[in-house]
Amino acid sequence: MMKKKLISMLLMLSLLLTACGAELNTTENSEKLIVVTSFYPIYLLAQEVVEGAEGIELKNMAQPQTGCLHDYELTISDMKLLEGADVLIINGGGMESFLQQAMERYPDLQVVDTSEGIELLEEEEHHHHEEETAEEHAAHADHDHEGNPHIWLSPARAAEQVEHISAALCELDEAEAEIFEKNGANFRAEAEILLKQAASIGIPEGEHSAVFHEGFAYFAELFRMENVFSVFADEYQMPSAKELTEAAEEAKGHGIHFFLTADDSGRIYGKTLAAEVDEKIVLLDPLTTAEEENLSYMERMEKNIEAVEKHWKEVTK
Repeated sequence: MMKKKLISMLLMLSLLLTACGAELNTTENSEKLIVVTSFYPIYLLAQEVVEGAEGIELKNMAQPQTGCLHDYELTISDMKLLEGADVLIINGGGMESFLQQAMERYPDLQVVDTSEGIELLEEEEHHHHEEETAEEHAAHADHDHEGNPHIWLSPARAAEQVEHISAALCELDEAEAEIFEKNGANFRAEAEILLKQAASIGIPEGEHSAVFHEGFAYFAELFRMENVFSVFADEYQMPSAKELTEAAEEAKGHGIHFFLTADDSGRIYGKTLAAEVDEKIVLLDPLTTAEEENLSYMERMEKNIEAVEKHWKEVTK
């Protein structure tokens, strides 16, 4: 009797260990899909797509304090991250100047270009270049894009970017395709709400603007503004006194109400020129860096639209 009980207990223990072993192996083999985004705006968009998907591990490559990726160079940590990635999601449109280097190093890495098929605004040069040297002009030419790549600042275009991300992830993770498709559709609906919100402000078509960040050309388009001039400050060239004088004359001649600036090196020039016509700047968020509140893409874009609306109310009161 004791022998039968012992055999029975051993069988039960064996089955239990087998079951535990099977569960452990399942856990070990259930690796998540490693999705890497090139920089923070694309990370924000990808977050919207993968919300609720358990099989995705989303990582951002360039640090969220980097800003735009003009002339960005891959770091050792970037290379390590790309080495373990299943897919790299980029903005495209010429934004990721490091892409060729990455593909040479990781030729099998799948890349999703979210700008594919999206119409880009023409790239705008700095305001006036009469005093630019041949060397400076060559430096600018080396960094020209096929168009303005800051498409995430257009809600309609951002919705197209999200569709590209959703479609790519549906192919890579068919089990969670329904989640990606649903999230993509929700983003499209929310983007439509943003567009209606912008239109409801009532800014007349053709209202003049000046931009001090390359991406804000898409905001001028969003509100049907006519951009009179652009002044960009970067590592290649700061606006000269002559350029600022000419820009001030244009501001006065066109009665500009909207001086669209980010909280960066262009802000001081925006304030200077706005003061020439007794106006204030409209401080906007280009979404290129992380912020303390950790707001979503939609929340941050809504705040931008509200900033424009607030300024327009002050102008028309």
